[in-house]
Formats: sequence, structure tokens, C-alpha cells
Amino acid sequence: MMKKRFAKIPKETEFWVLMIIVALSLIIQARSGQFFTNNNIVDIIRSMIYPAMGAICAYLAFVSTGPDVSFPLIGALSSYIAIMITYKTGFKGSWIVVYLIAMVFGALMGSLNGFIIVKYRFPALIVTLGTSSIFSGILLGTFQAERMDLPEPLSKYAQGALFTVKNAKTGLGSSMPYTFVLLIILYAVAYFVLNYTMIGRGVYAIGGDEIAAERAGFNVKAIRFGIFTINGAVAAIAGMSYAVMSNKYLPTEYAGGEMVVIAAIVLGGTRLTGGVGTLRGCIGGTLLLAMVTNSLILVGININWQKVFIGAIIILGTAIPALQTYLTSRWNKNKKAEEKS
Repeated sequence: MMKKRFAKIPKETEFWVLMIIVALSLIIQARSGQFFTNNNIVDIIRSMIYPAMGAICAYLAFVSTGPDVSFPLIGALSSYIAIMITYKTGFKGSWIVVYLIAMVFGALMGSLNGFIIVKYRFPALIVTLGTSSIFSGILLGTFQAERMDLPEPLSKYAQGALFTVKNAKTGLGSSMPYTFVLLIILYAVAYFVLNYTMIGRGVYAIGGDEIAAERAGFNVKAIRFGIFTINGAVAAIAGMSYAVMSNKYLPTEYAGGEMVVIAAIVLGGTRLTGGVGTLRGCIGGTLLLAMVTNSLILVGININWQKVFIGAIIILGTAIPALQTYLTSRWNKNKKAEEKS
């Protein structure tokens, strides 16, 4: 049993993503001597918190229905509404209440996506592109949202940290925000639901073959609607967390983040056709892109070249599953030919 398990590991996309992460980290360390310093590790983890939350949203949509590109704007708009309600009411209580307000509005926006997709059977990509544009128009046009300071509950939360480290050699320090705990909770809940509940099995089944899933007794419409509603709530958590880590609300900084997130989950082994993928790969792909974004400057590579390296890594990572499929198919054909002869 163990031998079979170990034999499967090199065939998994997550294994190759891990190998790229290890190789890249060793190269950067050899060139700069700063990669494994405590402040750089904390900086990398900190930088992947928001995209990792978004990756969980994108992953749930991908494996069940199709691409969801509206989560950054859902996060932006729901965060704005929650922050403005907090200001208008003069609320001074817990930051959790502000997060919950954002989650309610995020879930409502997500449910709009789910309703249109389920009711009219429109492609998820088209629907979420449309609603993303609508939410952006409401945020920047109707509300005319601008950069602003956070209300007291969020400001106090933003100023805290799980721990702070300092590089003895350079004197640079970094702190791990409390939002890292939220990421761990989101990951743990998503992992449990997807791997240990009937709903989780339904998510993968629907993405793999909708008709077969329906015949197996899964309520396809309810699960799909639920996924986009939950995605809206998770997007709201991500949006609020981004504002907290920035210690300011920045309405124009959210748009465009969906492409990097989708690249990360595809890099981690999630198939564009749905039904296949793992949360491990999703987080692994996000970590790899965060490493590239934050660490290339350590080896003296101009920041303008980061996108070139990210693009090359995405192509390489996406090519691995295709290469594995090709080699497996060829190996099976050769084996059958040998058996016949």
C-alpha cells in the first residue's frame, strides 16, 4: 500500500510544484544569502495571505462550475459597505462584527452570481465578468469610493500582530498579521468540507460530470448556488483582510488580482475543465507566485522582469500535467504492445 502511494507522488502536480519551490528557494538563497532569513520568510507568508484567500474562492468555483472572476470586486464592495456602516453608526466594538457585516453583503453578491448561473445556465465566466463590472461601477461610480482610513475596530485589529521578527544582520523587521489565522481557518474548513462531507464529494462530482452527479442523487443546483454564495462571503473576508493588512481601505487596488490567483490554482494542478484539483496544490501555486513576486529582487533582478518570470513559471507548471498525461498514455500503449507480442 505504501509503495503504491509513494509511486503515485511523482505523478502528482503538487509534487512538481514543491520541487520548483525548493529549487527556486535554494537558487535565491545561494545568490543572495537572504532567502531563509526570518523576516523574508514572514514577508513571503504575509504577501500570500490575501491571494491565498482569493485562491480558495477561485478553486471552489473551478472544480465545480467554472471560473469566478468577480471575487476581488465582491471583496472591495462588501468591505466598503461594512466600513461605511461602521463609520455611520459610530460602532466601536469588535472587528468581528465589521467582518460579519461584510460577509453578509458578500454572500448576497455571491448569491446573485449563483442565481443567474443556476437559473439561466449561463457560463460562470461570462456571469462573473458581468457582475464584476457591475460591482466596480457601484463602488467607484455610485458610491465614489476613495482611499480612507479604517474605523477604530479595524484599525486596532490592524495594529496587532501574532509575532514580530527582526533580521540581526540587516536590522529589517517583519510582523505576522492576525489575518494569517483567518487564512488557516478558511483552509481548514474548506479542506474538511471538501474531503470529509457528502457536499464536498458533490462539488467534485458536479465538476467532473454534472449529469452523472445528478443521477447519483446530488442536488446540482443547490450545491452550485451554495458555492457562489459561500464564495461571496469568503471574498468579503479576503477584501477586509487586504484592507486590514494595508491599514487603509484602497478601492482601486482590488481589480486585476483575479488573474494572478487563477494562474496560481491552475499552476497547482486544478484543471480548467473542472472536477480535478486539490487545496494543497492551490496553496502551493499561490506560495510559488508569492515567492517569485517577493524574492527576485534579492538576486538583483529588476522588478519589471517579475511578470516575465511569473509567466514562464505558469507555462511550465501548466505544461507538467499535459506532459504527465502524454507520457502515461504512451507508456500504456507500449505496455499493451509488449503484452500482445
